[in-house]
Amino acid sequence: MRQKYLILFAIMVLIAMMFFYFSSNIVYDKINRIKKFDRKIKVEQEKLNSAKVLNEQLQQVSKVIMNSMTKEKEYSADEVNEFTKKLADLADKYKIAVHSFFPKVISTVDTKFLEQLYIMELNCDYIQLGKLLADIESFDYIIKVKTIEVRPIGADKKKVGTDIETATRYKVTLELSTFKIIKEA
Repeated sequence: MRQKYLILFAIMVLIAMMFFYFSSNIVYDKINRIKKFDRKIKVEQEKLNSAKVLNEQLQQVSKVIMNSMTKEKEYSADEVNEFTKKLADLADKYKIAVHSFFPKVISTVDTKFLEQLYIMELNCDYIQLGKLLADIESFDYIIKVKTIEVRPIGADKKKVGTDIETATRYKVTLELSTFKIIKEA
């Protein structure tokens, strides 16, 4: 009888060991599958985020192109005044002194686009100029910076005392062109 109980006990121990062995293998396999799915989800999430960023950038480019399409053969006075006001407001935002501002029509041989030149003479430091150019870059226009000429204001003046303000400010001549694409009929 005792031998039967020992055999029964050994069978129960064997079944318990097999149960724990197979259940741990199943749990381990499930954990590996979950990790594999997590990696796939992470990769797909990164692709989705990249696609969202690319979509936003393409929408901005599309907006710039759509704003730059026209059927007119020249810039209207309202368009020139609107862009001039935006530049003046931007200079005002960064407390940049504008000494002169000249919009100038450029006639082109190629009739597929229109070009409008703006010449600005500013009195600012490098930080203000950098902020101004960064904001100009974010405008919804096709803009080309033709020239930036930077000259120190106090080059011919003698420094008196602690006039550091004059030493860090510069006279900047900035030539910008905006372009419009003429739609074909």
